[in-house]
Amino acid sequence: MQTTDGMHMVESRPDSPSTSDTAAGRLADLQLTARTAAGRQFVELAERHAEDFAARAEQHDVEGSFPFQNFKEMAQSSFLAGTVGAEYGGLGVDSLYDVMVGLSRLARGDASTAIAANMHVAGASVAGQFMRRSLAEGDEHTAAMLSALLGQVGSGAVVMCFPTTERGTDLTAPQMEATPADGGYVLNGRKIFGTISPAAQLFFPSVRIPKDGGGYLTGTAMVPGDAPGLVVEDNWDSLGMRASGSNDITFTDVRVPASHVFAVKDNYAKVGQGFATFALTANIPLIATFLGVAECATAHAAEAAGKRKGPRKRRLADRIPIQQLMAEIEIDLATCRAMLARVGQLADEFLARYETGDPLSAESNALMKETQCMKYVVNRKSIEVVDRAMIICGGGSYMSRHPLARLYRDVRAGPFMQPFAPYEALEYIGKVSLGLDPALDR
Repeated sequence: MQTTDGMHMVESRPDSPSTSDTAAGRLADLQLTARTAAGRQFVELAERHAEDFAARAEQHDVEGSFPFQNFKEMAQSSFLAGTVGAEYGGLGVDSLYDVMVGLSRLARGDASTAIAANMHVAGASVAGQFMRRSLAEGDEHTAAMLSALLGQVGSGAVVMCFPTTERGTDLTAPQMEATPADGGYVLNGRKIFGTISPAAQLFFPSVRIPKDGGGYLTGTAMVPGDAPGLVVEDNWDSLGMRASGSNDITFTDVRVPASHVFAVKDNYAKVGQGFATFALTANIPLIATFLGVAECATAHAAEAAGKRKGPRKRRLADRIPIQQLMAEIEIDLATCRAMLARVGQLADEFLARYETGDPLSAESNALMKETQCMKYVVNRKSIEVVDRAMIICGGGSYMSRHPLARLYRDVRAGPFMQPFAPYEALEYIGKVSLGLDPALDR
């Protein structure tokens, strides 16, 4: 589909002029757009990559294989360095809103690649935030380490993986432990959903650190992929997002120097100080990828409605029930876009306001509440959009090789992604709204 501004989408245009105009307008005039020059460059790259990645997505989905070629091309184009400052060789995108738009576009071509790329791109953004905060706090050693890291990312020399999820706990309370030993730490634990792990050279697991007198601190460790005791398990075999490389990662007596454990906070099992910065930066673009899946499904439905004809040679697009289904799709897309845009703007303002200091917990919780409201709605509405698109396209969309079959499976990954699962989100939203401590009742 050629949009009115010349940007190339994944789908071809329907035959009917009226349906073509509607579909083109849907994706060109009403889509979310970047707000900064750097962001627009990032989004343009995402659209170009999405076209190429769409042609490979089916094969990687069938094989459950990781799309190494996609990541090679994104490194070469500097897309993976999108959030790295221009002084380090990146594009210099400093708006989370624009990152969100770019990842939603990439997901139109291949959602697995989009969620994997988001882990690296968001991680680079967080590294930049921590570097600036370290400078403001006078921690020149950490700032220098992160500056060197950004230079590597900006040059395309490294891909990063940020494994934070573990069985039986949530992101605020890691069970993986960093035990002080010989002037450094020894890491032991197992992470799941280690998205992008097959391509990564550096791993940044969240850890807990024992406190004197009991309890734990939280922190992040930096571990080279070839460190003794680090193993990326080849065990990702999922219903959807099959090419995301979200393997388990085990850490067995992995030794790291003390300087490679940073962002240490006294906030174990709390959603508050320091948590919002990471959660917003990583999760808002992640949630936006499901809008991209829904938009791709909508394009398939619009094309089918414009081309397919019944026994009386009447197009689907001319039938009132199909028009009603498309109307419901449009309403859901408008809802998702509006909520993403609002939270994206709020997040940009929040991150700029607290670039070198921590916000009050109440403010962090209030914004996390809004983010969880948005996630809950976008995940559900995106699923409903794909469902309606399949109804419009008919029984053929139930066949495994139909593009909507992959989108149907991919879009269902959203509600499982932390933070939070839907039932936990409702508890969190309710507690914050009532002025209660939002610690989840586990």
